[in-house]
Amino acid sequence: MTSRRRANLPAAKHKSQSVSQALDPRIERSRALIAAAFIALVSRRAYGRIRVSDIARKAGVGRATFYAHYESKDALLRAEVARVVLPMLVELPGDHCLVDCTKFFAHLQQAREVYRSLTAGAVAERIVQDALEARLACLLAARNPPGKSLAPVPAFMPRFAAGTLLALIAWSLEQAAAPSPADLQRAYRTLVGRALASPVVSRGLP
Repeated sequence: MTSRRRANLPAAKHKSQSVSQALDPRIERSRALIAAAFIALVSRRAYGRIRVSDIARKAGVGRATFYAHYESKDALLRAEVARVVLPMLVELPGDHCLVDCTKFFAHLQQAREVYRSLTAGAVAERIVQDALEARLACLLAARNPPGKSLAPVPAFMPRFAAGTLLALIAWSLEQAAAPSPADLQRAYRTLVGRALASPVVSRGLP
């Protein structure tokens, strides 16, 4: 075997291992166990009181396995928000309120303890807000791409829209009888839709 062919072997082996790892069902199983353990824990205690060791123990995996998939507890939360929450915000093309949150508000009713935990501390709430804000910023940018002759949307609007959604979550959790998803969506549409349709926003800020 020539030295050139011998030198190529490690790269080929590494590529084969990477493909195998990406397709390995054990990886998906580990992630599913970790996610389920995290949700079970966060439904019973505040996010700030949950440790990586708690999640790993509940999932039945080692800490090394956890860190093979997520660099931290916060990274796991970001991944779960992206996987579970963001797909439930359905884009409404042409509507000033940007998204239909009805599916999310229905989910909120079914997982009230989870969201109480996530909105009880500044770190978790900030992670959720950042994810919502990024999603809404993408939708706004898509409506007004570079070169399109529309007034620029003020930079604070994604934060306002995400903050409004968080405020409705917090208010809903405070009610003894949970407001209906349709009622919450109507409130969101009124607050965000009117803001985005207002003359100040449509003209852009000075």
